[in-house]
Amino acid sequence: MNAPPRNRPPLPPVPVRGHTLLCLQGFRGEGYDPMFTAHMAAIHEKLFRQPSLSVRVIRKPDTFCHSCPNLDGEKGCRLHGPESESRMAEQDRQVMQLLSIENEEVLTWDEIVKRISGRIRASMLDTLCGNCPWLPLGYCKEALDRLSREAGAPSFRPQK
Repeated sequence: MNAPPRNRPPLPPVPVRGHTLLCLQGFRGEGYDPMFTAHMAAIHEKLFRQPSLSVRVIRKPDTFCHSCPNLDGEKGCRLHGPESESRMAEQDRQVMQLLSIENEEVLTWDEIVKRISGRIRASMLDTLCGNCPWLPLGYCKEALDRLSREAGAPSFRPQK
């Protein structure tokens, strides 16, 4: 006779920057380098396939940033020069405010996606995302439009 399965402890929350919550909606398997892209793709897939996973929303470099070639240790993001981290943190703050999420708050991915679908529109990204190099590609706007139409149901879209 087989022993009953043991309850596994819950996975620790995935740390995600406030603005990255939006980036994940439009992610299509592109990135700054192959390591970053592979890391982001793996976590993206995990979140969208398991929407009950916990996410710790933060205003500092997150799990994705740690594989990004633009991260400069304690100085943070250097994508657009030495002031990038302060601009990223401000983006985090703005997105978190719109979503009514406190720094370090833990929510399920499903709850985050529902808040995004109910509170953030594609038309807001030009202001929120500023000089993001991915914004002109339209992936995030397209994803937010789709999310609004689907009423916030998190669904996995394989990267193209």
